[in-house]
Amino acid sequence: MNIIRSLIILFCVLATACVSKSAVSLITEVQNTPVEEIAWSELPDGRAIAAVHGDMQTGEHTSYVRFPPGLRTAIHVHSYPYDGVIVKGAARHFQPASEAQAVWLMPGSFYRVPGNVAHISECSEASECIFAIHQHDAFDRALVE
Repeated sequence: MNIIRSLIILFCVLATACVSKSAVSLITEVQNTPVEEIAWSELPDGRAIAAVHGDMQTGEHTSYVRFPPGLRTAIHVHSYPYDGVIVKGAARHFQPASEAQAVWLMPGSFYRVPGNVAHISECSEASECIFAIHQHDAFDRALVE
């Protein structure tokens, strides 16, 4: 039930994001990606990414990001903002100075990461985390010293 609720929230976020974008691409037919057909790309630190619509490297996309249990990123930034929904696990996304106030987000929770804002993303030890994200621009990541 939590996954269905998360997907409904993600749909609402994406629909709102697409309506607010001035250059909306017209989709003329229903598109589906069954979960078993999602093509994950494993990253060296245990994270994985999967673009389910668009291209993460070049522009607007809807993608999944997967963290193993307990993964905590280094402080980093992304050039462009993105919106996310927790699909699985408990996670938190916070600016380093706000760690004491950071809350654990459960499946169905929404978060937004502004562009060029230093932050940390963390998955709880209890289980892996999966985030569904939508971004109007290419996804990048630069570590902050």
